[in-house]
Amino acid sequence: MRATKRKRATPPIQARSRRARSGDAPSLYAIVAAARENRQFETRESFESAVAPYIEAGLCWTLSIGPSPVGFAVIDARAGSVEMLYVHPLHEGKTIGRALMRRALADLVRLGHRSAWLVTARDTRAERFYRAQGWIELEDVGRGSVKLARTLSGL
Repeated sequence: MRATKRKRATPPIQARSRRARSGDAPSLYAIVAAARENRQFETRESFESAVAPYIEAGLCWTLSIGPSPVGFAVIDARAGSVEMLYVHPLHEGKTIGRALMRRALADLVRLGHRSAWLVTARDTRAERFYRAQGWIELEDVGRGSVKLARTLSGL
């Protein structure tokens, strides 16, 4: 009987997450600019002015593979919402979005929220991702967007 060669396992991705710093904003915008869906910002300046208060408040998490962020998540502590979740298209499908979502939701739990909500474009990859993570539709908010929610118990 002939011995079969085993495939070598792909080494696990060495990723690390941390709270974003103000110097990360240009790298985070590069992720937004590369996104295929849900591009909310037309210019780097508009993105940086929108994300700066969240970074300063410690409400933005990045996930890096190597020296640069490949994804990030932003929460609104008062509203109990996930405001942004982006993963660079070259790194989609590597559980980065799930890891960032877990980090964001854990922060909301730490801040005392029992549920979370977000708004996303309808019939997109992002909506399918959120629904697969247990988010359910609350309402149609118009202009092709939907408000989704989930409870935070058991996180």
